[in-house]
Amino acid sequence: MKGITIKLPEATLRRLRDEARASGRSIAAVVRDRVEAPLEEAAGSVHAKTADLAGSLAGRRHAATNARRRFRRA
Repeated sequence: MKGITIKLPEATLRRLRDEARASGRSIAAVVRDRVEAPLEEAAGSVHAKTADLAGSLAGRRHAATNARRRFRRA
């Protein structure tokens, strides 16, 4: 196996250390798992990314597209 060196911000390194400690693995093993994980798994679905936003927007009860009489030509 070949090695590489990377520079990470302190916050990222701290999160990696915490995850490695919690899982009982080395930081290198955690990084290898992240690098080898399929991109689809890492990205997640659009629904999963936006689920926490559902219901967070305030506005009129009826969407503007439902009030068509306002847009009729005279």
